[in-house]
Amino acid sequence: MILALTLALACTDTSSNTDEGVDSPGEEPEWMAPTGGVVTVETRDGVTLEADYLPSATQGPAIVLLHMIPPGNTRADWPDSFQEALGAQGWSVMAVDRRGAGGSGGDAVDAYQGEAGKYDVEACVKKLVDDGYAQVAIIGASNGTTSMVDYAVWAEGEGLPVPLGLAYMSGGAYTESQNQMESVPQVPMAFLYPPNEAGWSEGNQDLDPGTWRWHSYENGDHGTRLFGTPDAAQVESDLLAFTATLLPDD
Repeated sequence: MILALTLALACTDTSSNTDEGVDSPGEEPEWMAPTGGVVTVETRDGVTLEADYLPSATQGPAIVLLHMIPPGNTRADWPDSFQEALGAQGWSVMAVDRRGAGGSGGDAVDAYQGEAGKYDVEACVKKLVDDGYAQVAIIGASNGTTSMVDYAVWAEGEGLPVPLGLAYMSGGAYTESQNQMESVPQVPMAFLYPPNEAGWSEGNQDLDPGTWRWHSYENGDHGTRLFGTPDAAQVESDLLAFTATLLPDD
């Protein structure tokens, strides 16, 4: 009788089978901020791009910075102070060497002519989304705006995030090499330029849905060279004021 009772108790004792500390089925693992610094991303056509990555400690939005024409310009054209100020606003920041520039592979001309430029943007966006930053804005300088516009027009059809907002530093006719501004999603936009480049930027005012901004700088220069002029502090302030409007309400 005692032996039978002992065997019965042993069969019903499940304490030794309890997996303490194991997540319940379907429970999402805790998110952890990714590692920043110099990173590489791969485009869909097999080009390896190098970027500086400043990830946020929280799952807020991200911003991609696209420099002027390669190979003579690189991600180093974006001032550290500006990137750090974006980070202080809550953005994760990725400043990429477009193909053919800096530490990136590929042909420089492909960065802004034809299909490939938007693949550079896509590779950055996918990295950010994979890291937990689901919403992305873009700032483009000179023909960096070309890749920016090409991505913005193409993104939704590919199931990619449509940009929260777009900022054009010296946009021009080259911006529309592949896609016209009429085709760009009507997200908030900012246009920054010196007076001698006002024509293209201000020529888009008829398309404004009421969320676009224009900033002309008397002492300005082209693209990211605006950061090296007497108006640099105002340029940075205007960009940060714009990016602040894109942040989700707490």
